[in-house]
Amino acid sequence: MLTVNGKEYPLWNQFVERKNEWIGKTLRDDGDSFDISLGYTPQTTEIVDITLEPNGKESVFFSVVGKDFTCGFDVNVGGISGNQKKTNEITFSGYGGHTWSIKKCIQK
Repeated sequence: MLTVNGKEYPLWNQFVERKNEWIGKTLRDDGDSFDISLGYTPQTTEIVDITLEPNGKESVFFSVVGKDFTCGFDVNVGGISGNQKKTNEITFSGYGGHTWSIKKCIQK
């Protein structure tokens, strides 16, 4: 298991360890409530990496890296959303109500 800043993060580490299941699949950015109120249209990109990196000395930053953009959060602030919308997809919630998801099927 990956250790970052002297700690293990089993929930987030499993995404890093199993990133090959997600690479080449879809990352969708749904934005936050402010984006939505301005008419933001969700954007998609192909996943190229999943990382867990130090964020200061006490925490870590979880990222899903796409070809065109990256979504992520400090693990002390973000997490897996309690509102899972679809099967074959995991929705995350981060800063300011920002939601984004990863899908095992490719969305065109």
